[in-house]
Amino acid sequence: MGFPLDHQTPEGWVALVEQEPTRLLEDHAHCELKAASSAHALIAKNPERTELVQDLADIAIEELEHFKVVVAELEARGGRLGEQTENLYAATLHRRSAKSRESLVLDRLVIAHLIEARSLERFHLLAEHSRDGRLRELFAELLPSEAAHQGFYAKASRSLFGRARADDRIACLRQLEGEIMAFLPFSYTVHSGMVGAPELGQVER
Repeated sequence: MGFPLDHQTPEGWVALVEQEPTRLLEDHAHCELKAASSAHALIAKNPERTELVQDLADIAIEELEHFKVVVAELEARGGRLGEQTENLYAATLHRRSAKSRESLVLDRLVIAHLIEARSLERFHLLAEHSRDGRLRELFAELLPSEAAHQGFYAKASRSLFGRARADDRIACLRQLEGEIMAFLPFSYTVHSGMVGAPELGQVER
């Protein structure tokens, strides 16, 4: 499966993050909340665009439904949802993209597309390669929605701003996203990098 990303995650990432499944699940639960909040923010910026508002409302509801599913799995494993912390990946992408930003709405749509695309790639890796059967099932269940969401945000950016302008911005921020991902530190999160990660040889498979 191909993904609209410049930097590809190595398969070995799965062996690392699945060592701390409750930390991975807690992070992902917060990711679902943030995705719902992003949809809400776009609604607030575009109230006159009725069709877009309806689509974004559907996405926000779906993200909250996923949040409930992930929290249930987290608690079934003895974990607890803690306070939300900054997502370094998303925060860095928003901060660095601001230097060349012409439209806040366009950038929010494109960044949402890229974040969903990165999540889709990570879900696919977990669904294919995790040794944890329930993690495989969970992330396989989430794959179709993630694929639909990343496609929706790209389509919406082209619909609102024109294909040429949107595609130029997608290409620019896709390159930036790849640069950021290549230098992010490792953590037991969905959007972690690989810098400073434990040696794969130290992980029992």
